[in-house]
Amino acid sequence: MKKIRIAIAGLGTVGKGVYDILKKDKKILSERSGYEFEVTAVSARSKKDFIDPQIKFYKNPLDIANDTNVDIVVELMGGYDVAKELLEKTLKNNKKFVTANKALLAEHGFEIAKIVEEYNGVIGYEASTAGANPIIKSFKEGFVANEINEIYAILNGTCNFILTKMKNENQSYEQALNDAKKMGYAEADPRFDVEGIDTAHKIVILSAIANSSKPDYKNTYIQGISSITIDDINLANQLGYKIKLLAIYKNFDSKKIQQSVYPALLKASEKIAQIDGSYNAILSKGSNFEWNMMIGRGAGGLTTGSAVVADIVDVAKERNNTFLFNIESANFKDMKIINIDERIGKYFVIINFAKNLVKNTSEIFEFFPKTLRITQATFNDGDSDHIKCALITETYEESKILDIIEEINAKFALNTKFIRIEEINF
Repeated sequence: MKKIRIAIAGLGTVGKGVYDILKKDKKILSERSGYEFEVTAVSARSKKDFIDPQIKFYKNPLDIANDTNVDIVVELMGGYDVAKELLEKTLKNNKKFVTANKALLAEHGFEIAKIVEEYNGVIGYEASTAGANPIIKSFKEGFVANEINEIYAILNGTCNFILTKMKNENQSYEQALNDAKKMGYAEADPRFDVEGIDTAHKIVILSAIANSSKPDYKNTYIQGISSITIDDINLANQLGYKIKLLAIYKNFDSKKIQQSVYPALLKASEKIAQIDGSYNAILSKGSNFEWNMMIGRGAGGLTTGSAVVADIVDVAKERNNTFLFNIESANFKDMKIINIDERIGKYFVIINFAKNLVKNTSEIFEFFPKTLRITQATFNDGDSDHIKCALITETYEESKILDIIEEINAKFALNTKFIRIEEINF
């Protein structure tokens, strides 16, 4: 049985997960692949107790690319410069590369695609996007006969956990975030997750495969969940909606797309709205398969490690195609990402006003000539002189909503905000 020799750069949660899977599931992997997988080298800031001392340790991760006793380099360090250098050096030395580095692919994907082609290299990156959910493989292989027209995805378990806690336990954002930290779902500095950056990297990768285009992180609209309050969630719930942080891709005419991340209202009856806790879900619509939804854990050492090991097997068996995003980089489409104020849809508008400023709530509602449904609730919050109400609009272009809110605030000196509504009907 042929032996596949593996080097792991980065021995954090995921690196340990990969190492543990290769060790504990060695028999299953060899039976199913026809190969024996062995870790022959590792690299990290310091030596780890769980690593067999017989395994070669490198302080400098770039050195593993030169190790003649390595066939596949697994990059789990994160970051850009060293990771990209390791990738290029690995491919130049005719080794194969597996990574979970979503930021590297989303922000430098075009350059990396050209590097892969230059060296006729192979990269597996399933673990970059949705944990153990094989969405990259589905987009590149299972859905290859389809135009992917829409994607709605919950791609960050931390945010989904926080929003679920807020709704189910009537917690504030701050309380739910603290619980997420205690349970290990959120980092000490959670901004990468809660401000939508992690989710944005993932939708950029999926979008690049879906429309065979250059990954475009810079023009992606990103809004996280830190501004969502328990009042927003309770008002939405009164109307039969839930709030989720969604990654959204919509292909309008093969030249123009929406590529965004923001909190959105979904009818509670929508299937993706029912995905709670730390789970991920990817709902996609193709030209031939119609709707498909994938659900599972999106993070964790063994969860993400499972996707990494699946890539190791694929590249060992030469099942990965050469092109990084399923098409030669010279043929990438030029897609225009619409500005968020061009978005057309419905909106959940939350208005906080002093009772003495507004004689009748109809004064406010008159600003919305096509209001579909209105709810109103009073929240004391230590100040019984204020009323908070919310309404759901008919379909508007977002720029019009912004104009209306500006008019309301100018006339009544109100504190008004909105959350976008997504109607999927699945």
